[in-house]
Amino acid sequence: MNGMRGGLSLVLSLALAASGRAAEVVILKSNEQPGVRPVVDALRRAGAAHTFAEFDLGGNRAQGERITSGLRGRAVILVAVGLLAAQVARAALPEAPLAFCMVSDPDKAGLAGAARVGGVAAEVPVKNQLAAFRLVNPKGVRIGVLHGPDTADRIDDAQKGARLVRVALVPRLVSSEREVPHVMRELLTGAEAVDAVWMMGDPVLTTEQTRRYVLAETLKAGRPVYAYSDSLIAEGALASDGPDPASVGELLADLVERLATGERGRLDMRVPRAALVINKKIAGKLKIEIPADALKAASRVF
Repeated sequence: MNGMRGGLSLVLSLALAASGRAAEVVILKSNEQPGVRPVVDALRRAGAAHTFAEFDLGGNRAQGERITSGLRGRAVILVAVGLLAAQVARAALPEAPLAFCMVSDPDKAGLAGAARVGGVAAEVPVKNQLAAFRLVNPKGVRIGVLHGPDTADRIDDAQKGARLVRVALVPRLVSSEREVPHVMRELLTGAEAVDAVWMMGDPVLTTEQTRRYVLAETLKAGRPVYAYSDSLIAEGALASDGPDPASVGELLADLVERLATGERGRLDMRVPRAALVINKKIAGKLKIEIPADALKAASRVF
């Protein structure tokens, strides 16, 4: 029965592409973490010729499986925002065309090289991010890095980039939210205290409670936070140098368009524009003097 449904889905998808009609696009969101809404809004604007439906998995795989089970047999193009959404989409509807974003390691997630699957890179190169942070805060040469198990393999690349821009990284693995207070005390106190804390985009660190705790503790200690998303600037981070949400949404819309017109081969990963965003108010509170070059290079200044 599942095989028949999968075959029907493929036939319907090909018929849709041949007809040239607007595609039915289903957006699956792992959760409503910061940065998701601007991406989805940009996708909807750029892909206005298509029809869209949105589903929030709420971080729950079982909920994602229930949602995708209702999509079997329908000629849809899937857009997955986040790792969980992408994994659920591929497992439940492996023949459906898929565009994804906010997945830090597509190879590990089994998304690389598949036919009718394309994605937008989850971040700009780490070296570029660290160079931007150094430009904003030249005295911040010792940077603590919070990361979860899913982003542990990115630390080696980050260390290489750090050496190139002459900063020292102090990485700390956080396996669960319960470990965050202890790790923060290690980074912010004592002779080995860091000059700034860098939050990577990691499922362990993106919950509202964890974000607020990290931002509050660093501010209390007189240190800035470098963020994985510009959405954290309004919450109190000093700077972010991540993908521009509008660029991510526009690139997703382009992938959707290619899938809707029947492209069947492998779609290359797309690289979004970077957006340096600076919180000048936080800089004032922390007595950090931001160089004119950094302000000039910024996409936005709060």
